[in-house]
Amino acid sequence: MYYEKVVIPKTKPNITLQRQGFETTAIAWNDTAYSANGTFYRASVQVFGSQFLAKNISFMNVAPIPKPGDVGAQAVAIRIPGDEAAFVGCGFFGAQDTLHDDRGRHYFKDCYIQGSIDFIFGNAKSLYQDCQIISMANQVSAGSKSINGAVTAKGRNSKDENSGFSFVNCSIGGTGHVWLGRAWRPYSRVIFVSTFMTDVIAPEGWNNFNDPSRDATIFYGEYNCSGPGANISKRAQYVQKLNETQVAQFINMTFIDGDQWLQYFDI
Repeated sequence: MYYEKVVIPKTKPNITLQRQGFETTAIAWNDTAYSANGTFYRASVQVFGSQFLAKNISFMNVAPIPKPGDVGAQAVAIRIPGDEAAFVGCGFFGAQDTLHDDRGRHYFKDCYIQGSIDFIFGNAKSLYQDCQIISMANQVSAGSKSINGAVTAKGRNSKDENSGFSFVNCSIGGTGHVWLGRAWRPYSRVIFVSTFMTDVIAPEGWNNFNDPSRDATIFYGEYNCSGPGANISKRAQYVQKLNETQVAQFINMTFIDGDQWLQYFDI
């Protein structure tokens, strides 16, 4: 394990980090929003440079798992404001706000992503393929309906912002009782396609950030998902029940303009 904070500046494009496996090598730190004096300074690793590639390595924030509502407990493992970044066979370990998928076009393939509250968040345009997503939210007592986490918190502010998170052929498991996403911003856009969901996913699936005015502007969709957490019969009314034609634009490399830049990576 490399215990240090790492910043890849905008002036350093075309950087590759590669090791032998996400279970054996990690870059780790333990800042929180409170200890780092702000949300944007807490990440163990920050990637501002474009054309970044990471393979078979983990990014960790080892701060303690917070309880829902804890102030200043956000602990980011990695923040990615750089454009054209790809992660293959990587691990992302943390609790609240693990993966700050901030801005730009990003690709995640065969990755392991662990967290508890809003643990994939930001306003990037990203495709997640064949990823394992694990909730580390606190266990709930038998029969409890309380929600203690969320997989995503998408920060899209307007319909003109060309951003969104697309999850394809992924799996979701772990502990607790969590939403697939909550609308951090009013035009939040997230879809899940052909993803297996255990019963850690709450029946309503999604949350409008307790702001009903966002129901008309958020875009949350599911298509061809399976598992006990994928039952759409009790989903929130604003959730899109997508068909094959509607999901076509979200499920391959064209969603992130991958035909223009991914061919330059050895993946």
